Amino acid sequence: MRGLFWTEDKIVEAQKLWQAGRSAREIADLFGSKKNTVINMAHRNRDRFPARQAIRYAPPETCPAPAPIRHPDRVTRVTLSGAEVTMPRVPCIDGPAPQARPS
Repeated sequence: MRGLFWTEDKIVEAQKLWQAGRSAREIADLFGSKKNTVINMAHRNRDRFPARQAIRYAPPETCPAPAPIRHPDRVTRVTLSGAEVTMPRVPCIDGPAPQARPS
């Protein structure tokens, strides 16, 4: 019969590391085991290894999108599926290309 890997001494040491903020991977590396053995042991001893709060990152500040650059020889169309695509201008459908404004 195989002996237990997690002795009481190892569990106490792992508990200290867990409370210090070490990850399951780091604890496993220190004990020469795998991450899942640490996670399973922590699950069996939930009173000693409380669940950690997930880190939530604030969404990045949204800035207004720059105005799309409109090329005089292309037009934007909506396909049957609802996608917007840019296509070459067809003079008989879209009319003549707009004249460039003098600076």
